[in-house]
Amino acid sequence: MEGLGIDFKILAGNIITFIVLLIILKKYAYGKFMAVLEQRRQKIEEGVAKSDEAEKSLVKIRGLAEEIRIAGEKCAKETIAASEAKARERAKAIAAAAEAEKQKIIENARIAMEREKEAAAAARQNQAMDAAFMISEKFLGQKLTKEQDKKLIEKLAAEL
Repeated sequence: MEGLGIDFKILAGNIITFIVLLIILKKYAYGKFMAVLEQRRQKIEEGVAKSDEAEKSLVKIRGLAEEIRIAGEKCAKETIAASEAKARERAKAIAAAAEAEKQKIIENARIAMEREKEAAAAARQNQAMDAAFMISEKFLGQKLTKEQDKKLIEKLAAEL
């Protein structure tokens, strides 16, 4: 086949070289290359599985986070409500204490007023007695003993 320009000797040498090279590569390199490819395929599958697992975990974590947020809001609302109730109770207690203090002050003022009224009445009575004593001394023109003076004043005070 000289007309096509093919030399069968060279072609047969090339085929034999290719087959020998193929046998050598298959024996020494192909197994290692396939093992590396298999390891890589397994790592990729593990990565995909871990990614799926991570997504599932993320969904669970988001669900838990939402539950925790809701529980936190509920707890906060309960705490606020309890604080408001305590504040209302304290306000009532303070108002009651203020009312009691007001009543105490009013009572003390009333007692003080009564004392002042009694003191003023006693002062008026003493003034009246002194005036009566002076009048009686002038009227009678003589000095009375304390006992006589006291009886006379009591009599005049009873009449007034």
